[in-house]
Amino acid sequence: MIKLKYTLLLFIFITACNAQIQWQFNKDSLITWYYQGGDEFSDDKLNTNYWSDWFGWARSIASNKEQQYYTKYKNHFLKDGKLLLTAKPQDIHERYVDWMGDNDSIKDGKSFDGFNKRKFTYSAGMIQSHKDFQYGYFEIKFKIPKEKGFWPAFWLYGATPNEEIDWMELKTEKPDKIHVGRHCQKKADNYKKTLFGKKVWGDWVKFEGSLTEGYNVIAGEWTANYLKYYLNGECIAITYVDMKHPKKLVANIAVSSDGGAYSPGPRKDFKDTVNFEIDYIRVWDRNSSIAKRTVKSSSIIKEPVVGAEEIASSSLISRSKMHYGNKDLHENEGFFVSLMPQSGSKYQFTVLGKNIPKDGTVILKDDSGKIISGSTLKYGITNFDLLPYQGSVLKLIIKAFGKEANYDINVN
Repeated sequence: MIKLKYTLLLFIFITACNAQIQWQFNKDSLITWYYQGGDEFSDDKLNTNYWSDWFGWARSIASNKEQQYYTKYKNHFLKDGKLLLTAKPQDIHERYVDWMGDNDSIKDGKSFDGFNKRKFTYSAGMIQSHKDFQYGYFEIKFKIPKEKGFWPAFWLYGATPNEEIDWMELKTEKPDKIHVGRHCQKKADNYKKTLFGKKVWGDWVKFEGSLTEGYNVIAGEWTANYLKYYLNGECIAITYVDMKHPKKLVANIAVSSDGGAYSPGPRKDFKDTVNFEIDYIRVWDRNSSIAKRTVKSSSIIKEPVVGAEEIASSSLISRSKMHYGNKDLHENEGFFVSLMPQSGSKYQFTVLGKNIPKDGTVILKDDSGKIISGSTLKYGITNFDLLPYQGSVLKLIIKAFGKEANYDINVN
């Protein structure tokens, strides 16, 4: 059996002419996901045709008593294939809402909440998609800072009155917890019945691991019937709710204040800069007709570079009935496999999940049916460069749980 290094180098060519793809292997099903959008952040500049730098209705959220002003792309840096959304202490006098006058009144409900032009004590970065999404699988690979008081988030927002799906709201002083949530148009839909009455759905989910040590992947599946929340391929929460309105995708780092939402804020003597580091954001859909295609160069590389990239290990601890549900809801869960082109000729092969079978395999065959390469599936990410494999039809085969995913490719 040929080593995984060679296997992956063969895999990268098959995506050069085809859409990016992801499989979800469950014990009772096999789901194919097709790439719909997102960003690998591998360019020199942020794609402002894809991402806005504010909500469109405000540059902070005053009702939360947040300290930051979301700048006009000034706290957005691309470095080594990562997007850095920064936050730092900075006195700024700017408009809360771009299109309102300096002396226009801002209201929180019916209460006066100051004039539009005001003082902010932090600058920060956020991105919001220009595009609206409706249903799919949304994921972010990221790292958060260790300094306490900061509030990174990844979420969907839209409709009037608004709907909101919070795939993650984090506090940097809680590296082993993720706050999951959702906000429906009807307030009554936000509550769940318990033995002690009604309670708002959404809470901190505790896990073994750390969001400040290495990279983690948080994802969420949005359907017409339910929301599922994932950490490194493991389902950590599920809620059954109808949220049907299209929404924009948001990633941001807010700055809490003492006594405000997600208190406490940063220490008073903090004078440095923190980074919410994002490796990629990906959106997948089960509908192949909307899949996006990426054309990569076919330049020959004499010495292909192969390297492994670690994903932090994690294991869910919190399993409340309200957020995790009954165990039988999760008994058939498995893992995710994806293959994605990166900048230039670089690609990523990713395997995530808690239930990766030891006998799971990935195989590549030529058009005669001969096995060119093969290996067992292993948790994590492998990065590699393009190695041309021209002149035949290759078949990619992934086997697990008695199921098989096939992918026939014409290699030109």
